[in-house]
Amino acid sequence: MALRSVQHDNVREHNRFAVLETMRELHSATRAELARHTALSVPTVTTIVAELSALGVVADGDPAPSAGGRPARQHHLVANARNVLALDLSGRHPRHGTVDLLGSLTEQREATEIELGHGAQGGLLGTLIGWANTRIAAEESAGNPVSALAVAVPGVVDPASGRVRLAPALGWSDEPLGDLLRDATGLPVMLENDVNAVALGELLHGAALGGRNVLYLALGSGVGASLVINGELYRGANGAAGELGYSLLPGLPEAGLDLGDSGPFERHLLGIANDFLVNGEVNLETPGRRAAFDQLVEKLRLALHNLACVLDPELIIVAWAADPAGLLARALGQRWVAPLPVNIVAGSLGASAALHGVGHLALDRLTAGLCGLETGEWSGL
Repeated sequence: MALRSVQHDNVREHNRFAVLETMRELHSATRAELARHTALSVPTVTTIVAELSALGVVADGDPAPSAGGRPARQHHLVANARNVLALDLSGRHPRHGTVDLLGSLTEQREATEIELGHGAQGGLLGTLIGWANTRIAAEESAGNPVSALAVAVPGVVDPASGRVRLAPALGWSDEPLGDLLRDATGLPVMLENDVNAVALGELLHGAALGGRNVLYLALGSGVGASLVINGELYRGANGAAGELGYSLLPGLPEAGLDLGDSGPFERHLLGIANDFLVNGEVNLETPGRRAAFDQLVEKLRLALHNLACVLDPELIIVAWAADPAGLLARALGQRWVAPLPVNIVAGSLGASAALHGVGHLALDRLTAGLCGLETGEWSGL
């Protein structure tokens, strides 16, 4: 998230943001502790705490232990005072969860009554909008006010405009999903590519925690990658960075290079995978299946080798719902030969990764909006 630069007319907003971020980190603190962590004066912190209390996001706690004199009072962040409703449209059924001000993901559920199969479905947008409104109402009735929506979409999206440029698995092309959800719910909406969201989730809460340069590979109904460079998601000039499925290898047909089609490398890999998937999971019980798996590993090893030579990542994360045991990541690591060492591990968050990631992106903007560092629909939340 890019915040407004510090100018004379918004120093106060940046100070408020510093205090709120410190409260998110510490959960509970005295004004003196907040002043030490933010390098602000105690009177400035006192004013900001009062402002955040008026917004309902900070509350007074018990007095802190004192060795003498008047004890300082603890202030704590009211985590559920603002919440992001995170939606993930990348699976067979949509999933949802809520992300509170502390970044905690709760109430993860799958809407098994809604099918998100390949291709357009009549009324799918309307069904999803109705489902989102139902989830918002449920959270509100449970005492968890929803202040923003965050949606992970299996396709190319433009986070700035809220448009889905292309999502073949959903049958969407240039759909104004952000505007439709915003008009129906009255809430600000953040969209992100599902693989980017998963990569960010793993970076913040999972296998890539603390990483700075990470390559994330995801297999599912398609094949995609995501790049984290210097701790930030890299989206590319057209928001389509990481579309590994459109790569070319010797012997592969070059047909299907339009973003609306499945890419040649993706088709090739998924065709190989079909030879060892049984009931949707990796099964290596026969020599033929093991041979097909080995072929897939070798194809991916070459593609990832080339990417690693260009990007020099410290870590490669491999996630595949059909491979809960992490066999693919282990096999790639065992066969890895490259000029520089790279750690290859399986994803650790499973189906919750995209919800973590996209929820965090919206939480960043929501937090900045609370502090006056966002304009428009995200301001004053």
